[in-house]
Amino acid sequence: MLKFRGFFLIIILLLTACTQDTVVPKEKLQDEKNDENIVVTADGKITFEIINTIKVPQEKVESIKDELLHAYDDIQNSIHTAYVPSERIKVYLNEGYDVSLGLKSKIELFGIKENQYPLVHELTHSILGYGNNFDRSSGYFTQEGFASYMEEMYGKTETSSHQFMKYFMDSNKLIPISKLIDPNQDDSYFRPDLTNPEQLDTLRWMSYTHAASFIKYLIDTYGLEKFEQIYNEKDLVKKIEGVYGKSVGELENDWLVFINNQTGLTYEEKLKMGYFYDVNSIIIQIDPKYFTKE
Repeated sequence: MLKFRGFFLIIILLLTACTQDTVVPKEKLQDEKNDENIVVTADGKITFEIINTIKVPQEKVESIKDELLHAYDDIQNSIHTAYVPSERIKVYLNEGYDVSLGLKSKIELFGIKENQYPLVHELTHSILGYGNNFDRSSGYFTQEGFASYMEEMYGKTETSSHQFMKYFMDSNKLIPISKLIDPNQDDSYFRPDLTNPEQLDTLRWMSYTHAASFIKYLIDTYGLEKFEQIYNEKDLVKKIEGVYGKSVGELENDWLVFINNQTGLTYEEKLKMGYFYDVNSIIIQIDPKYFTKE
C-alpha cells in the first residue's frame, strides 16, 4: 500500500502560500549560465535553479533541465493569463513520495528516482498563476484540471483521464461537477479532510481526474481560447455560462454522453498500472455522499 499511496502523492498538488522571489544581481547572471544546475528559457524570461537535494547523477539533472524548457514552451503555447511569473524559480529534487507542489518561485518535486514526478503539472501552476497569490480564492477546478490536462498531454501520464472517467461512470462513482466548482464544497474534494489517508488520496485523485477530463472535453470541443476566459476565474458557474452559452449542467450532460462512448481501460492496462485493483477497493469504501447530486 505504501507504493500505491505514493502514486497519488506524486500526482496531487498541495498548494500553500508562495515564497518571495529571490533577486539575483545582474552581474551574476552571466556566471550562472555556466552553472550545471542553472537553465534559462530561450526567451530569457525565467531562470530555473535545480536544487539537487538527493544527489541524482548530473545526467538526470540535465534531463530535467530539458524537460523544464520543453514544458515552459508548451505552457507558453497554451493559454495566456495576466499573471506574471517569477523571473527565478528554484526546482527542488526530493526523496520519496511526498506531495509535489508548484508555487510562484519554488517547485518541489518528489518521485524523482522513480521517474514519476509531475513536472509539467507543477510548472503550469508556476507559469500561469493560481488564485490570488497562490491561494484558493478562485477555487481549484480550472487550475488543477488544466495542470492535469497539460501533464496528460506533455508529461508522464500514460492513461487518459477519459478512460478513468469511463471506469468511474461504469462503477456509478461520478462526482457532480457542480460540487467540484462550488466554493463551499470544493475543499472537500480537492483538499479532503478524511481520517483514512488512502481514501483521502483516492478522493483527491478522482477530483483531479474529473476536472482534467471535463476541461479536456471543453478544450477539444470549443478550443483553448474559450477555456482561457474561464481559467482561474471567480464565480465560475456564471463565467462558464457566459463564455460557452450553456449552463454547467448542460455541459456536464454533453461531457457524460461523450464519456459513455469512450473506450474504457483494458485488462492489460489495469494490470500494467499495478495499483488499479487497490484503487477500486478503496473507492468502494468512500462515503456515497461524495457521489450524489443535490
